Amino acid sequence: MHEQMFDEAWAVLHKHGASHGFKERLARASETTHPREALETYAERVDKLATVGGNPAYAEAVALVARMAALRDGAEQAAYVAALKARFGRKRNFMMLLR
Repeated sequence: MHEQMFDEAWAVLHKHGASHGFKERLARASETTHPREALETYAERVDKLATVGGNPAYAEAVALVARMAALRDGAEQAAYVAALKARFGRKRNFMMLLR
């Protein structure tokens, strides 16, 4: 990652796995070159945070959703947010922050 060899870093991660922390750092570092991988990583994190619940987790999830908006077009982002609302609609505090 330090040498910005993101293709190789993602290949190693897919083959051997890595900690969630490393995967998230790699996603942030390679957003411009590997947006799909970053989006997948962020979506996994959003799901975990929303499932765990609690206002701090919801706030972090909403910040990630906002970050994801910069990596894809508006229609794709709107569909993603709609899917989140359908899956987690019972989590009122999350829904209030997600608006």
